[in-house]
Amino acid sequence: MKYNHPLPEILGVSEVVRSRLFKVEGVDLKFSNGVRTTYERLAGGNGAVMVVPYDSERKSFVFTREYCVGTEKYELGFVKGKIDDGENPLQAAERELAEEIGLGADSFELLRSLNFAPGFMGLKLHLVLATGIRERKLDSGDEPEPIEREYVALENMETLLYSDDSELCEARCITGIILALRKLNISI
Repeated sequence: MKYNHPLPEILGVSEVVRSRLFKVEGVDLKFSNGVRTTYERLAGGNGAVMVVPYDSERKSFVFTREYCVGTEKYELGFVKGKIDDGENPLQAAERELAEEIGLGADSFELLRSLNFAPGFMGLKLHLVLATGIRERKLDSGDEPEPIEREYVALENMETLLYSDDSELCEARCITGIILALRKLNISI
């Protein structure tokens, strides 16, 4: 079903604030009913990737465990990072996997491109399945401490996905697992 309501007219865009990581823009809008307002959004960048590594020999997904300042604790998740200038999502996934947790893969396949928080940012997140997992270390990562690898077997996926007290709480990671299981034709 396609929505055909007219888009608001963008009257102007200005930089509100910039930090080391973020640029906030003010977007002046005029809606079709005549209402004028200013929305704020995070701007810039080429998007990001999240890599869902599946190790078929171990019948496990390879998670990360790293400190997340938003929750102020170490979280279970997947490798993720920005797409650099000149990279496509699969190239960024290959680089991030090697930089962050010292792994490579024989195959990288786009699962799906998603919007996350479209109410205040337009960046895309590209979910990438990595298979044929092997060691491959790149030293050019930007992490303040080594990121731990954690292998979680398929037999533990149902609990990880559906238990209210699961330590996996990030929606992007849960989406990545569900899409990867479908692509790999694996039932849990």
